Parts: sequence; structure tokens; C-alpha cells
Amino acid sequence: MIISTSLKYLFSFLLIINSWGFCSRTTIKTYHVFESFGTETQELKNSIIMNYNSEGLLLDSAIYSHTIPLSKKYIYVKGDKEGLKLQHTYKKEMILTYLFKYNYHGNRVGTTLLGTGDSLYWKEFQKYDDNQILIKKIRYNPSKAINKEMKINNISDQDEMIWSESYSYDYTGTVLEHKELYNNYVLSITNYTIDSLKKPIKQTAYFDPSVIFQTIFFHNDKNQISHKNSVGRLGQSIGSKSYEYDILGRQVKTNTYSKSGVLDQTLNIVYDDDNFKIFDYYSDSILKLASMKEVLLNNMGKPYIETILDGEENVLEKNVYYYDGNNRIVKIKQYDMTIRGKDNDREIPIRLHTYEYD
Repeated sequence: MIISTSLKYLFSFLLIINSWGFCSRTTIKTYHVFESFGTETQELKNSIIMNYNSEGLLLDSAIYSHTIPLSKKYIYVKGDKEGLKLQHTYKKEMILTYLFKYNYHGNRVGTTLLGTGDSLYWKEFQKYDDNQILIKKIRYNPSKAINKEMKINNISDQDEMIWSESYSYDYTGTVLEHKELYNNYVLSITNYTIDSLKKPIKQTAYFDPSVIFQTIFFHNDKNQISHKNSVGRLGQSIGSKSYEYDILGRQVKTNTYSKSGVLDQTLNIVYDDDNFKIFDYYSDSILKLASMKEVLLNNMGKPYIETILDGEENVLEKNVYYYDGNNRIVKIKQYDMTIRGKDNDREIPIRLHTYEYD
């Protein structure tokens, strides 16, 4: 399954759209723009339809692919333009569908990804503590969850239990087994020994082969995520990240580490509040600037012009955001700044994203 970078970006951006103004449905359309013989043509490539409940929570999202014409035929048109007209027939195909579940506090606890024909790709669960602070995320492939010993038989598939935990001790009371269950299936087992001070010491960890990844979140005293650790198949490390914040609670630094704990990338975020700008600086493992992003905000504090540059500060891409009277985004124009017009004086848009609200 391959999802384009453009679609991933649009989907993550759409997750926050409904906080800008309630709607029951949002439709985003992606057009590829090209110029032929001096005429600009917009060709619809993809669309995303997102449905919300009465509380503004995203219920589902479907991604469609709009393919090239399957057939061409001539039809006779009456009226001012009477005569034969070439008609194109297009096909729209649903390629991905996301389904979401929430707890009573409005926090997302489950995500399911379906493909064509409702084929199930994966399920993802998010776990919170008593204060509704995110502490864990785990994703697995149900089609690979086939170990009958890991299935809890006394709970029906129709029950609404998302996740649960079980603890058991051996007869000495010094060995603890901790199981974590998701959708009635044991995805991980951790064994501890209990020392003389009753402190658990981790000994072994088991991950079911169906687990795609698990991420554990750690927080500072302000309940901000300070770092997160991720493991993949069979509990093998796939990397970690650490985060820093300013006095206003804004994220100012992210360090990304490899599975062996080596620094891979650093993101430094600078807020120029006087000029309504935000700068993202991406550096490699030796802290050499690899790329940067400059975002100019409008008077509502929302993105207006976003510019992507390489490590030599050459402009690569520009995105321009447009909003309606309710401050909802209605259009994004994306430009490839490495391509110029004939006279080298005109920016050529390569992609157009439009937003419709119901």
C-alpha cells in the first residue's frame, strides 16, 4: 500500500480543520495543474471526504482516486453550441478509508484502516492515563493475530472493550506477568521480578507477530510530551524522539534518534512573533542544515505563505493558503519553484487543493 506524500500531508492537515468551524462533512480535492499551449489545465487526481459527528469529532475519512478517462464518445448537444461533442467518462475509486473511535472524554482511542473492498490493513489503539494524558499507541494487523492462546474467549467480539490489562503473580509473589489486550487479543506480555522493596524490574517482553509498532509517550511536569520511544516487529527498536518547549508551551526543538540511539535529525523551530513568521530548521546528524521551512501567518495566526528551502537556502516549493469568511481554509496552491515559465518570470502551480464544507 503506497500513499503519496501529498495525501499524507493533506490528511494530517484536515484532522484539525473542524476546530476552525463546525461542519458535518469536509471534501478536499487535489488537482494536478499543467500548462499546454498557453492554457492552464487542472486535472482532478484525488479527493478526500471526511464526516464529523455533532460534537465535531471526525468519524471517518475516505480517500478516492480519480483516474484518467476510461472511454471517450461523441454525443449530440442541442442549443447554442449544437453539434457533436466529445464526452469523457471518468472513474472514481475508493482506495483507503479511516474509521475512528473516541472515549467519553472525546479523545481518540481507536483507528481502523480499510482498503479497496473493505480489506482490513490495520487497527491502531491509543491509551490514556486517568488524567487523559496519552501514554501509548499500538498498531497491529488483525489478519496476523492468529495465535489462539492469545484470544480471550470469555469476551465476545461484539463487546465494546478497546483495551485492558491483566496482572498475575507466581506462587512466590516475586514474579509478575503483565498482559495488554486490545480488541480481546493479547498483543504484548511483559515479565517482571519484584525486588525486596516491591519494585518491579523488567526481565522480558513479548510482542505478538501481528504488532506493526508500539510507541510509548513520556511527559514533563506540564503534561507535554518530552520524548517517545517506538518499537516495531517483535519489539525491535525503530527509533525515538525528544521534544523541548518554550515558556509559552510551544514546541521549539525535536531530536530524532535511530534505532541504535544515534542522533539522526534535529528540528529547531523559531517563532518570529513581531513579523508573524515561523521558521523550521532541519539539521542532519552532524548538525548541518539540510532544509528549512518559512511560514508567514495571516492576521488570524494561520498559515498564509509557506516556503520550502534546501540547505543552501534555495527555494524549492511554495504553498499559498486561502480562507473563507469563517476563517476556514478553502484552497491551497502549491508551486514548484524550480520550474519557471517561458520568460522565467512566472511561477508555475503544480497542484491545487480545494476544500468544500457541508
